[in-house]
Parts: sequence; structure tokens; C-alpha cells
Amino acid sequence: MAIGPQETVLYPVGSRVLAGLVVAICAVVEVSLVVYGHGDVLLRGTPAVLLVAVAAVVVFWMPRLELDPAELRVVNPLRTHDVSWAAIRDIDSRWSLTLDTERGRITAWAAPSPGPFSQLGRARRSLLSLSLSRRREEGGAEQSRSLVVRQWSSYRDRGLLGAVEGPGVRTRWNIVPVSALAVLVLATVLGAAWP
Repeated sequence: MAIGPQETVLYPVGSRVLAGLVVAICAVVEVSLVVYGHGDVLLRGTPAVLLVAVAAVVVFWMPRLELDPAELRVVNPLRTHDVSWAAIRDIDSRWSLTLDTERGRITAWAAPSPGPFSQLGRARRSLLSLSLSRRREEGGAEQSRSLVVRQWSSYRDRGLLGAVEGPGVRTRWNIVPVSALAVLVLATVLGAAWP
């Protein structure tokens, strides 16, 4: 039985706007190199431009929090943590959302300090209230923190957490972004060293 939302995805709007701007600037740089015929710079510089674009997506677009009745998934740029609600011992939301779990502390990148873009997302949601089977919410730290703390507190207060089954916390590397960044770093170094 779920106390809070059945399934919710939280991410900061401001970070996604920043990622979109960086990717757009990188696209303009690439197009201008093609249009103005700078073939040698295009070959050597494309890996660096792609590195900046991919890094922006990995750092600013990918991080998010996914809540469901069974667990909280913290998707950070390089690693993802699947945390069962029962494995959370405490939640610190003073500066950022940090989970104190059976296996140590986990800080969520998707819950930055509040800013103007997080308020923008809240205002837009209040104007356009939609009911969807998979509820997607965009917001800053205050919303992420309050939903996570409310869900966990509800489970704890009603005695629904129980014992931790299995590992409680599963951490895995985000292989695709890590590999893409490694390849682009290598390609950038080789492009810069090219005579």
C-alpha cells in the first residue's frame, strides 16, 4: 500500500534548462565550423565540443529522483542508487537531500538549493494540473525533499517499513555515460595532440 504518490519522477528544471542551452551552443559551434569550411578545426575540435555537450547532459539533465511504493531511486551523473524505504535510517535535507542508509550516506544531485527556476516549475504546475498514471513532477530541492521525507515518514509512522529485505541499497555505475565521457576525453586529447 502506497502512502504517497504511486510513482513520481523529480528533477530540477533549472539544471535541465542549463543543459539545453549548453547543447544548443555546442550545436551552433559545430554548424558554424561546417558552414564556414574549417575542416581541420572541425576534425580536431568536434570531440571537445561533443565532450562539453555530453558532460552537460550527464551532469545537468540526467540526475533525478524516482519514488515508488517499494523504493527510492537516486540517479546521479555517474551512479544510480536503488534504496528501499526500509534501508533509510534518516534523511537530512538541510543543504541537499542526503539519505543516511544502512550502507552509508547518499547525496542526491537532483535536489539542489532552491532557485528561480524551481519556483517557475511550481507556478506552471499549479496552472496546469494534470492527472496522469505516471506522475512527472519538476521542481527544486524543497519539493524533492518534502515528497521524499513525507513518503518515508508516512511509512515509518505507520510501521510499514519493516526489516530490510536483501541488500536494501543497490548501487551501480551508469555505464553508458561513463563510457561516453571516457571515449570523448580520449578523443579530445588525441585531437589536441594531432599535428
